[in-house]
Amino acid sequence: MDIGIIANPASGKDIRRLTARASVFDNQEKSAIVRRCIAGIEGLCPDANIHYYPDTHHITQAALAQSGLRSHPIDGEFTATAYDSTLAAHHLRDADVVISLGGDGTNRAIGKTLGDVPLVALSTGTNNAFPVFCEATTAGMAAALLAMGELPLDEVAPRTKALHVTFENGETDFALIDVVGTHDVFHGTRAILDPSRFVFAVLSVADPSKVGMTAIGGMLQVVGDEHDFGLMLSFPLNDAVSSMHQVYAPVAPGMVRPVRLNEFVKLQLGQSHSFNGATMLAFDGERERVLKSDESITVCVQRDGPRRVDVKACMESAVNSNADSCVGFKQVTKYAH
Repeated sequence: MDIGIIANPASGKDIRRLTARASVFDNQEKSAIVRRCIAGIEGLCPDANIHYYPDTHHITQAALAQSGLRSHPIDGEFTATAYDSTLAAHHLRDADVVISLGGDGTNRAIGKTLGDVPLVALSTGTNNAFPVFCEATTAGMAAALLAMGELPLDEVAPRTKALHVTFENGETDFALIDVVGTHDVFHGTRAILDPSRFVFAVLSVADPSKVGMTAIGGMLQVVGDEHDFGLMLSFPLNDAVSSMHQVYAPVAPGMVRPVRLNEFVKLQLGQSHSFNGATMLAFDGERERVLKSDESITVCVQRDGPRRVDVKACMESAVNSNADSCVGFKQVTKYAH
């Protein structure tokens, strides 16, 4: 029973703590979250092996100090960049379940290489459209149940949608929530905050209860992860151009702005849409790459994202399993004695 933990020390600390009103997740709090996850795991599955990303701030290592679980740091050439989450996920492709601490960007990095392993994504980022806010103790218990093979995987950890970007030269990229084009020229702080700079967006989900681009889309058309389509948004070129829609949306934590849009259309799974022109491309809320004036990209929505674990569904499934089944807390007690 192998459980992976990837805690990103950089999540929850970017410029939006100054330019907006995002919460700060310091590494002490992250270690406390991991400690509660460990308690949930150990309570049900004391024989579990914990494989963890050995970040330079020792987030998970400190949390494991008082635990009796066997722990193993992942061996790799880590760089203290987002690549570390991708590399750690690659090493955990044979794990039974992985727990992540981060925001949309962290989980995007993990999702690139994690494969079919179920992911318990806990929010410690800024725009937390993909991960969830959940009591870490219960999340650890859900991870333990999954590691023991006690739960129906397709029911409690279904595949999420993902956005696939293809460049003219054949290169590809990947996002979980949104791919956005802006008028920006430089990467700068990476965060995208100014609605007047938006050119286009493709969303896998559109949720008005979140923040960021997914909230903007959600004000026009709610798109859940269970829906077999995404959403494409286009924005006016400048303030002088008339627009068909205007919404007020939380573009960042603590920052509500009017946003003008030309149109929004559904994109069915597998349906590609092309974009061209000089734009800055942002993936899951962070500017990363410039699209030149003579270049184009295609973006499509697929249901091949990570298996995101529904912690509530895990716990309810364990409770509701009948007494004759091998599933459920009555049977789990055999691991605890």
